Amino acid sequence: MKIQQISFTLVCLGLSCSTNAGQFDQLLGGTVAPTSQDSAVIASAQATSGINALEIIPLLTSALGIDKNQAEGGLGSLFNYAKGQLSSGQSTQLSSALPGLDSLVKTAPKVEALAKPQSGLGGLLSAAGQYNDSLKSLDQLNQQFEALGLKPEMISQFSQTAMQYLNSPLGQQAGQLLKQGLGALL
Repeated sequence: MKIQQISFTLVCLGLSCSTNAGQFDQLLGGTVAPTSQDSAVIASAQATSGINALEIIPLLTSALGIDKNQAEGGLGSLFNYAKGQLSSGQSTQLSSALPGLDSLVKTAPKVEALAKPQSGLGGLLSAAGQYNDSLKSLDQLNQQFEALGLKPEMISQFSQTAMQYLNSPLGQQAGQLLKQGLGALL
């Protein structure tokens, strides 16, 4: 129990050092109001074809100024993390409720081979991950974003965009499961 408290403290300390106050609020469940333009694009995409995880990619590329490969790999990493936090039954339900999710998970970069010592938040998570599987998964997610040339602070932006996309009657089940899987990030 003591090790988990220390690990949590290290993560919180690292997060507070590497993010600004607004990003920290977002990580702890704060919300960012979607713009009317974002909402219109999402509503149009959903009305045309229902929901599909692949439709989140153009939203990420335009909103964050990243390329398609970064959007796919980052979203795949995020979904992989979420599925890892759910039970196998819930993970299967999420895949069924959100077509395209499993193909995105396959685009997540493989980072197990990274042996490069880390500093800052990545180093803290890596050290804490030795004692806690959840922190180990979070460390892997950070490493995947870094392997894509993305800052780990962008994880919250990816999460918010995915949750915003699923905030509709069509995406309700997938949104609830994703929210549960990303609980530590939202």
